[in-house]
Amino acid sequence: MDWDTAVTDHLVLRSLRGAVDYLAEELRDVSGGARINVLRRHHDRLDVELSGPLSALRGLHFYSECAVDLGVLTDAGDLSAGPLADRLRHSLSSGALSAMDGAPELRFRVGDLGDARWQVRDRLTDAWGWVNSPRHWQVNLDLVEGRLLVTLGDLHLTRRQGRLERLPASTTPVLAAALVRLAKIPDGVSLLDPFCGAGTNLLLAHAMAAPGLILGSDLRADAVRQARQNASYRTAPLHVVRADAVRQPWPDASVQRVIANLPFGKRVGSHGANRTLYPGFLRELDRVLTGDGRAVLLTEDKRLLVDTVQRTRGLRIVKEATFGSGGGHPTAYVVVRSRGQARRRSRRPIAP
Repeated sequence: MDWDTAVTDHLVLRSLRGAVDYLAEELRDVSGGARINVLRRHHDRLDVELSGPLSALRGLHFYSECAVDLGVLTDAGDLSAGPLADRLRHSLSSGALSAMDGAPELRFRVGDLGDARWQVRDRLTDAWGWVNSPRHWQVNLDLVEGRLLVTLGDLHLTRRQGRLERLPASTTPVLAAALVRLAKIPDGVSLLDPFCGAGTNLLLAHAMAAPGLILGSDLRADAVRQARQNASYRTAPLHVVRADAVRQPWPDASVQRVIANLPFGKRVGSHGANRTLYPGFLRELDRVLTGDGRAVLLTEDKRLLVDTVQRTRGLRIVKEATFGSGGGHPTAYVVVRSRGQARRRSRRPIAP
């Protein structure tokens, strides 16, 4: 893709339920001569009008996919004449598709378009000269609420930011970005993820903020290996160790920010195990968190976490944010020191 090509196009940026406002704020800060106007907000995506280079979208964290919106598909013949054909022609000549390598003869695959799937495939090959290539596609066509979207492979999150090793319950990068935003990480602070898994939360914190010491721990050896591997992919200075979340190796009052995707009791652990894990972890959080510390804890075992925080003397919840991710609706709880506790805990540095 030619990232510096100036284009004008109607695009759809797919995000997560609960993160769309963060994406809209991120778009307001783009530079490089691009203008991005939000046309419509949906619960999990934004419709935008982009005028300028596609490089303006390359470094953003709050969307996973970018697609050209061709409009409502009523029949495969719409791709030969009418508004859809006009939109496709515009995108290929001066829109986002014109910046794709090999345009206008693009490699494509067709997703679930219902009865129109094979007709659309044949129309693209016969009328537009595109190459059906499901294994090595540049663009993917699918329907969202009746609208035909052409997803740009080069703007997919993994192609923009690079591949990451994942575990079954790993935080998605967009959700991790939302947790980082909620954490409000100042420059140079110590950051910990005591359930780090493959390290996604820590890597997004490194990309979006400027923490000092970045610490991770996990009880599973395979998770520690994957987190270290991912850190090497991104050249991120993560210090990851194998440790139990209820017995952390860090000194008292030594960590200023904590981000954690707790076991929900679904893919990992169980509600019964969480009844022991959550109180133990929160006692440890109370021990290692500085007086001005802030923790962002994600879970779907919501009542248990809220009840446990309320029973932990040194901590309180100040904010909640719910997201749609992987078919679930986990909530991130922002936890800080209880009133009167902050002044009693001076920070102790962690030895490098």
